[in-house]
Amino acid sequence: MLKPSKATNRLDKNRIEIKSKLDAEFRRFGLDRSEPSTFEEFYNLIEKFHKLNEIPFTICYTDPNHGDLLPINNDDNLARAINSAWPLLRLFIQKKGESCEELNGYGTSGKRKKFLSQYLLQSVTPKGRPHISISLPEDFRQVSSIIDVDVVPETCRRVRLVKHGSDKPLGFYIRDGTSVRVTPHGLEKVPGIFISRLVPGGLAESTGLLAVNDEVLEVNGIEVAGKTLDQVTDMMVANSSNLIITIRPANQSNVGFPRRGSVGHSSQMSHGSQHSNQSLPSDDDHYEEDEIRDHTVSMCQDSPEKPSVSEDDGVVTL
Repeated sequence: MLKPSKATNRLDKNRIEIKSKLDAEFRRFGLDRSEPSTFEEFYNLIEKFHKLNEIPFTICYTDPNHGDLLPINNDDNLARAINSAWPLLRLFIQKKGESCEELNGYGTSGKRKKFLSQYLLQSVTPKGRPHISISLPEDFRQVSSIIDVDVVPETCRRVRLVKHGSDKPLGFYIRDGTSVRVTPHGLEKVPGIFISRLVPGGLAESTGLLAVNDEVLEVNGIEVAGKTLDQVTDMMVANSSNLIITIRPANQSNVGFPRRGSVGHSSQMSHGSQHSNQSLPSDDDHYEEDEIRDHTVSMCQDSPEKPSVSEDDGVVTL
């Protein structure tokens, strides 16, 4: 009789009992510890049990050690909740916007102010400050970042633009032009690709990392030197969902940030770019008709065909 009981105990340790509460509704079910491998699967399971189809909600659990109410919104804290649950995992489901923890912070509901401080400060009426509501970190998403600051030269900047599947365009135009570079043989005019315009309210403008007349040096690690405007456009279109461009800002006063001191790294940019400490747009560009490309999402990687191009008065829009 002992062997079956031991086997039963071993099986029970591999399962957890979940008690889920939504308003006055309770659901109770058992679950294997290894069954919900991701937060998305667990979220869909809770959505199915409480019949919350297409209704956004938050999931919290009670910490068995300290009694705090903590969130479950990613794979890490889901694994922590399952590992700490024995024998019962208590879940509290609330519709988004109805949770006090979203405003006051998680793990603070059980903490009370000391009686002495309340007694001493009860005659003091603090000035009321407007309460700022900050959403959960899960409601934010990164759209841009500066990367490889210890790799690229100080006069350049490598920017990552991420669209997260959005249908909005990247929000900037490029043109071809002439760049004047300082080489060992003196000043030399070479063709280059420049940002000609930023779309107001677009992704590129909202990042604050790109500006008009910035020179594009690389697209996702590939140098643009010697390439035509059409080729650079195709490169940006192919990588529009996760675009990494290396630029030389026209305003060099914004790129003098301190280095992280990495030694032994070498830039992937062309030797001509490294020999040049300064690159300026040529005056000839002001007298030339700019050919402009708009990097929109309609030319995404979903279709292998080349996007249609409409041309009007020398301005090309994709």
